Amino acid sequence: MSLSQLANVIPVSSPQKVSIRGGIQVPLIPALSIGSRALYRFVRGGVHSVYRQACNVELDDGALVTLLGREPGNLPHGIRCVLPEPEDFRVWLRPGQSVAADGASLYVPEAGVAIDLSGAAHWRCGLDGCAIDPDAEPSVRALRAARLVLQQQTPRGGFAPLLLHDAVPGSSMERAMQKRLGQTLPALSRASSSLDCVAAAQALEQLAGLGPGLTPSGDDFIVGYLAALHARCSHELLLRPFLGGLIAPMTRLAAAANLISRQFMVNALAGEFSESLAQVVLAIATHDKLRLQESAARLVRVGHSSGADSLVGLLFGLRPWLVAADASYPCQVAVALT
Repeated sequence: MSLSQLANVIPVSSPQKVSIRGGIQVPLIPALSIGSRALYRFVRGGVHSVYRQACNVELDDGALVTLLGREPGNLPHGIRCVLPEPEDFRVWLRPGQSVAADGASLYVPEAGVAIDLSGAAHWRCGLDGCAIDPDAEPSVRALRAARLVLQQQTPRGGFAPLLLHDAVPGSSMERAMQKRLGQTLPALSRASSSLDCVAAAQALEQLAGLGPGLTPSGDDFIVGYLAALHARCSHELLLRPFLGGLIAPMTRLAAAANLISRQFMVNALAGEFSESLAQVVLAIATHDKLRLQESAARLVRVGHSSGADSLVGLLFGLRPWLVAADASYPCQVAVALT
């Protein structure tokens, strides 16, 4: 049983109590899982933003830890919890509250909340051994199926309607996005096909921060594009130095991004991605059509357009013509002999 399935069968009950400083008894909320890049040992920070099923905590060193309810999938920097009724972080937490963790528990003293980390499973996205050959016929069918889900469930904002439906831009921002995409995606495609990491980094720089939201569409696209490169590296060995050459310039781009985008991009450079995106990649790799349709639909529903934009980036990174008709791409990047 997966962690996600396990979370859905654990009953919600009144949390136990634990003593913190001064002997005050506070609710002890159990953590289900801890992401591979979540810092939780002897760290301090503060609540950055709070939503029903997520709470972003900015640590003193600038890193992000996201507390999650049972509904969202796992994140590399996430700690997934079993919240008591009404399962809403907004009932407990407020921006600006102090947070501290000692490895065994995470405390929010001002909210009177403690999260028990001692029994949590450790989660990784599992793409390490994933290998996608985008030219294999089963892969092509899987990619077309993922694109169809994206076409049928396109959100109103982001890159997808501009690329897949030739939507008429309704605002000055959308017109700027459409123009930038038309200029940048062909350049990124050429750089990817020629394994020119310098040119690719320059193209990605033009997409970084493009669009509105906590995680702009361009940043979400970049995360999906990096997921595609990681998924192809096991099959196309020449992509490894290309991907390695992107780390330094992309790290600089991430440093200039907002807190949330920065963490997702840093995770992606390390080969770690959200569970919702990783499930799509794994379904493509295994040519599991039903699983792919379900996971792609879940991903598209993430955020206002974040999930859809990351799926656009993933498809572009696997085969640009799936989302950008003007993006030329050779049939196959040369594969090094083993």
